Amino acid sequence: MTSVNGYRIGDALHCLNINGYPVVSDGILMEKQQTFNRSKIVERAVHACGSGAFGYFECTQDMTPYCKATFLSEVGKQTPILCRFSTVTYGREFPDSARNPRGLALKFYTDDGNYDVLCVNFPAFFVRDPTQGPDVIRSQQRNPHNFRVNFDAVFDFMSLVPESMLANTWFWSDHGTPVGRLKLTAPSEKNFSNPEAIRMMGEDPDYAKRDLWQHIDNGGNSEWKCYVQMATEQELGKFTKYDPFDATKAWMEEDFPLREFGRFIVDRNPENYHRDVEQVAFSPGSLVPGIETSPDPLLQFRCFLYRDAQLYRLGVNFHQIPVNCPFMTKQFHPLSRDGKLRTDSNGGVEPNYNPNSFSMPPHARPDLSCNEVPQAVNGWLARQSHSKHETQLNPDAEYQQ
Repeated sequence: MTSVNGYRIGDALHCLNINGYPVVSDGILMEKQQTFNRSKIVERAVHACGSGAFGYFECTQDMTPYCKATFLSEVGKQTPILCRFSTVTYGREFPDSARNPRGLALKFYTDDGNYDVLCVNFPAFFVRDPTQGPDVIRSQQRNPHNFRVNFDAVFDFMSLVPESMLANTWFWSDHGTPVGRLKLTAPSEKNFSNPEAIRMMGEDPDYAKRDLWQHIDNGGNSEWKCYVQMATEQELGKFTKYDPFDATKAWMEEDFPLREFGRFIVDRNPENYHRDVEQVAFSPGSLVPGIETSPDPLLQFRCFLYRDAQLYRLGVNFHQIPVNCPFMTKQFHPLSRDGKLRTDSNGGVEPNYNPNSFSMPPHARPDLSCNEVPQAVNGWLARQSHSKHETQLNPDAEYQQ
């Protein structure tokens, strides 16, 4: 047993003292207490209560006719992943069987860098404009006056945002209380009734975390199939039922059939929760060549806000934390330099600007094949609804699907 400086500790059970009075020159005691005082990093503003597991994704359908992402280019190709499950609006210590949407975040460690997929177990979200994002979260969090769970605020906000009706239908159904992590899908395969969820919150506040951990610890694994709904730009241009890029709507399977393209399996528990789960950073903006964002304004803004949240929570060099490193990529030459706790080569002797005439190794040069596909954009700059079509589908039809 040593201090962080490597000093070997002779007695770890007693502080350095004079007749019971500790002395400030006890470096071992000071180190231990000061480290403890600073041991908690900033809690996630959203999705704070969660657990995770490692595993792999396997491609089951060659997607090269639709996408050039290499991890989707060959049937049987496997890609390491980290999967994090969570509730959405409650804090880190809240019971994980409570009524709440469930988050599912996947980090794919691909040959072309890390690719993040962030989902909830509902097919639609509560709002479609990013400016309402903080409001929907706060309406489902604790009352700022007395710090109590406040469903009055939930109903109040939802009643004033009619486009949230489909997500509300899911929220207040048994899909809002899924059983653990192992049966989590969209829709959930197995759910608690409301009385069962309330009982489980008291009997085992960590039911979902324990369910996942013990299943893997006992030698089991869990598998989920992955599907995609696809449409061409021309098909969407003729589609008039609703705005296909409205996050409060669900793509109907009768219009856009599901196509299986892979499966992912989790089969290994983290060695250390803080290192592997609490410090993992996800962002919809973490993409790889061949995958780009849609015109969904909520998604567009999430690409910024998720990364910004991680910069605040973990610091500017969070990509150096092992669980966030793109360790499978063929090349790694970031433009970022310096910052707090920079521990890699920091660019070494190469200039810290680009372009330059002095040092430009082949792996550091731009690759034009990775450029995004050009997209035509036109319209008026204004504060207005983004939806092309305001027609509200019957939530019953979407829910029953």
